Amino acid sequence: GPDVDKNDTERFQFNRARLGVRGNIIPNRINYFLLTEVGRNAITAQRDVMFTDASVSFHYIPGARIRAGLFKVPTGEEALVAVHTSYPYVYFSNVGQSLLIEQPVRGISAVNATGTATANVVSGGSGFRDWGVQVYDWFNKDAWEFSYALMASNGNEIEEMGDDDNNKDITGRLQVSYVFNKSKGPNREDVSVYAWHQNGEREFRNTDYDRIRQGVGFKFLKGPYRVSGEYMQAEGMIVAGPNPPFVGQPTQVGVTEEADGWYLEGGWRFLKDWELDLRYDKYNRMTKHALNEREFTTTTLGLQWFFYKNTRLTLNYEWRDLKVANPSAIPPGAQRNNALTIADNLGDRASLQLTWF
Repeated sequence: GPDVDKNDTERFQFNRARLGVRGNIIPNRINYFLLTEVGRNAITAQRDVMFTDASVSFHYIPGARIRAGLFKVPTGEEALVAVHTSYPYVYFSNVGQSLLIEQPVRGISAVNATGTATANVVSGGSGFRDWGVQVYDWFNKDAWEFSYALMASNGNEIEEMGDDDNNKDITGRLQVSYVFNKSKGPNREDVSVYAWHQNGEREFRNTDYDRIRQGVGFKFLKGPYRVSGEYMQAEGMIVAGPNPPFVGQPTQVGVTEEADGWYLEGGWRFLKDWELDLRYDKYNRMTKHALNEREFTTTTLGLQWFFYKNTRLTLNYEWRDLKVANPSAIPPGAQRNNALTIADNLGDRASLQLTWF
C-alpha cells in the first residue's frame, strides 16, 4: 500500500482490483451491472471498498435506451474506455485525470482575490462516475454509426445516492464512427470523432459556483495501428490538489478558474503479442489568474506484452515536467521560491502493471 512517510520512491500496490457481476433481468429488455472497487487508488482513498457501478438499463423505447443508477458519465474517451481490456497506459493523462475525475471538497477558508481557497477532501475520487439517469442509443447506416448520450446526474460524492443541492449536472456526448470490417467489441476497429459538454454547479462555503467541462476528440484503430487525441477545457471549479504538495496539507481549489489541455497518443502492435505506445499530454491548470497558472507536460513511452489470454504486462516510463507559467506574478521571497522549487523537483516515473481479468 501507499507508504505513510513518502520516503520511498518505489511502491507495489493493487491499483485497480474490481469484483462485479452483470446480467439480464429480462433478456434484450432489462439488464443490470454491479461493480465494487477494492484496489488502492483515488476512488478508495477514504474507504477500503466502494461501489463504482450499480445500474439498470432498459431497452424498450426505439432510439432511446435508458440507464439509471451509478455509472460512467458520458465525457472524454479516457473516462469511457474499458480499462481492463482497452486502456494502454498505467496512468491517465494529466488533463483527463485532473478535469474528469472529481475530488469532492469542503471549503475551510474564504475565497481570496485570485479566486482560490483551501479545502479538505471529503470523499474518494469519482472514478468518472455519478448517480443519475441517462438516455442513449446508437444508429447504424451501412458502415457508419451515430451515437448519443444525455445524462442528468447529482454532482455529489459517488458514495451518496442522494444529491446535496438542487442543481443537477447535465452532460451530453455525440459521436460519429466509421466501422471497419463489421468489427465489434471494446477494441472495435473504426475511426471516430466525438464532442461532449458538461454543465453543473458546486456549493463552496454556501455559494454556488459553475463546474463546466467540455471536449472534442478522435480515435483511429485499424490492424496494428492506433492514433487518438482529445482537447478539453474547463471553467469554474478546478481542484488543484494539496498545497504545498505534501501529505496532510489542505487542498487548493479555484472556484472561478479556467483550465485546458490535450493529449495525442498512438500505438503499434509490432508483433502478435507486443505493442509499443507513445503519448504526449499537456495540462494548463488555472489559466485565468497569472499567479495560479501551472503547466504540466508529460511524455509517456509504453510497452505492452499480451502473454496470455486476458493477461498483459504494461511497462511505462513518463518524462514529467512542471512549469510555473508566470513566476513574476508571484510575490518575491518564500512564496515564489517554494513554487519554483516544487516545479523543479517533479520526478520522472517508471511503472510496471500486470492486468488480469
